Amino acid sequence: MKHFYFFLFSFFAFNLSFGQVIITEIADPNNNDNARFIELTNIGQDAFDLTGYNLIRWTNGNSGPSTGSERDLSSYGPLGPGDILTFANNATVFQDVYGFAPTASFSTGGVADSNGDDNIALRNGSTIYDLFGVPGVDGSGNAHEFEDGRAERKSTVTAPSATWVASEWNVDNDSGGGDGPQDAPNGFDPGQWIGLSIGSDPTLTVGSNVSGLDYFEGSGPSIEDSFSVDGINLTNDITVDAPTNFEISLTSGGTFSSSLVVTQSDGTASSSIYVRLVSGLAPETYTGNATVSSIGADSQIVNLSGTVTAADPQITVTAYLDDFNYIASNGGPSAEDSFSVEGLFLQSDVIITAPENYEVSLTTSTGYANTQNITPDQSGTIASTDVFVRLKAALSTGTYTGNIIVSSTGLTEEPIAVYGNVYGPPTNSLVITGAYDGPLTGGTPKGIELYVLQDIPDLSLYGISSISNGVGTSAGTVEYNFPADAVTEGTYIYLATEATQFNTFFGLNPTYVNGVVGINGDDSIELYENGQIIDTFGDVNMDGSEQTWDYLDGWAYRNSNTGPEGTVFTPTNWTYSGANAFNNQTLNSTASIPFPIGTYSNTTASVNNNQAINFSIFPNPTNTGFVTIKSNQMGAVQAQVFDLLGKEVVNTVVNNERLDVSNLNAGVYVVKLTQNKNTTTKKLIIQ
Repeated sequence: MKHFYFFLFSFFAFNLSFGQVIITEIADPNNNDNARFIELTNIGQDAFDLTGYNLIRWTNGNSGPSTGSERDLSSYGPLGPGDILTFANNATVFQDVYGFAPTASFSTGGVADSNGDDNIALRNGSTIYDLFGVPGVDGSGNAHEFEDGRAERKSTVTAPSATWVASEWNVDNDSGGGDGPQDAPNGFDPGQWIGLSIGSDPTLTVGSNVSGLDYFEGSGPSIEDSFSVDGINLTNDITVDAPTNFEISLTSGGTFSSSLVVTQSDGTASSSIYVRLVSGLAPETYTGNATVSSIGADSQIVNLSGTVTAADPQITVTAYLDDFNYIASNGGPSAEDSFSVEGLFLQSDVIITAPENYEVSLTTSTGYANTQNITPDQSGTIASTDVFVRLKAALSTGTYTGNIIVSSTGLTEEPIAVYGNVYGPPTNSLVITGAYDGPLTGGTPKGIELYVLQDIPDLSLYGISSISNGVGTSAGTVEYNFPADAVTEGTYIYLATEATQFNTFFGLNPTYVNGVVGINGDDSIELYENGQIIDTFGDVNMDGSEQTWDYLDGWAYRNSNTGPEGTVFTPTNWTYSGANAFNNQTLNSTASIPFPIGTYSNTTASVNNNQAINFSIFPNPTNTGFVTIKSNQMGAVQAQVFDLLGKEVVNTVVNNERLDVSNLNAGVYVVKLTQNKNTTTKKLIIQ
């Protein structure tokens, strides 16, 4: 809670004998990270020369300070007795929020722009003069975390410290420390410090209220917590009195009582007061004020609260279950998963009942049955216990759902939903036909082309995973499942990372958009059907850089009538642009080596007379300058010849079964033959 004090300029030799500057407040407001600041105060009775002094910050847990954050303070001195400097990260916001201008702004990313887990020092050259935090240790979860809150120097501090002393600070943060997160302006008081405001009167300050001192009926006392007590200018010791139903101690785990004394020395005193809710109480919520007093000082109070909960039976179930799937031909059961059960004050066993087609066990891999019993100990307690679940073996193809029921006497049943599938054999109705890594902003478009080999009533049975840099198969982890669309044979499907650049480059919209295909030319793709890998592009165990299938800033395209190939990748079943083929290209249609979009074909479709079409090409290899093309069907044959970079080098109708290739250099080519709307591809070698 924020406290306001009159700013007094009375200084006493016993604690302010000479000029000395300390860090008195560091702010990271919960509601405005542009209102951060650091406050320095001269707590001495003489002016303080800041020549050669600087502020610096250790970011997170970095072992060394961030030299870019260092700010020289020479120009801000000499600093008079009781004077305060406020350094903001944004001067405009600081003035708008707190109502006055800061001493200076050190800008975003500077020493005053800490996000609450950093360490900050006032240095004389490179020597630490005063320090907040532990350099090299991230503040998160530690005593020097002030994220979304603040750190304020206690009023009892009378000198700088070159090492971190946690007891000198009151720290609030969003992890529950102190008074929790603080909003600006009310949670902060830049330009003021309580240590300057106390004058010569005896003064007491206390820490935050304490709550959560809870226990179950019959098992007290509660766990202990603590609050701080500080005094200055004292003439007598501090007395701390606990309210009814609470007890206090000067040491953790020490002797607790209803009252204690904090001894003052030279007018100052400081201590942590440990507090707990006494044992033997009836179920109820208890509150009260601990009173902190010393003769001549205004008494302070700290609110304490705790709850005794009735010892009624209770269970806690923690469950995050994956789907339970297997392939019918493998026979099952599915892989197991588990959830945990724990209980208190139980009157009888906890019974775990599996739904139809599922089974449960208390031991991994063995002992499965329809029900399991967990017996509590003599106090009615069950420690956290794992319960294993799986879908039964030998089930027919289909989807299986239900609820596992967790029950015990006197408790409402706890249901845990389960979902599983028994998949039939894959139909292999989809195949990966292309992968591309585009040249536009951000390396787009990125994605894959797929081809529908047979009608697919439900595309959601198919999914995609990408493998980066040869880290190995996704092994059943499907990163993207297609929606439940029906698609027909001969359809091309385009899955891209985004739509705008895809349309710009290819002149059409992608079929689906998902980041799973954010591939970089050296990555692999796995295609799933019914949870099984049915096709693969790239070697999943190898980074593709400088490999045969490297498609960096280029593309790879499957040869017609090949695939799907399951987990096998056959590089010779693909044609490649070569790395960097798309460099400086803006449209696929005008690229020197365009992606052969939508050119894959498969000849498993039947012709009108239900006789499968069959092409033959000979001699192959050839050195005669021509080849003969024969077909078992009537009609003209259209021939297209492509080199291995995908460039079309011949496009003609075959006359008298003769295809002229005399103008082609020796090498390997792909011949695409089309007759009666049916297409096939053949490899041609010219010697």
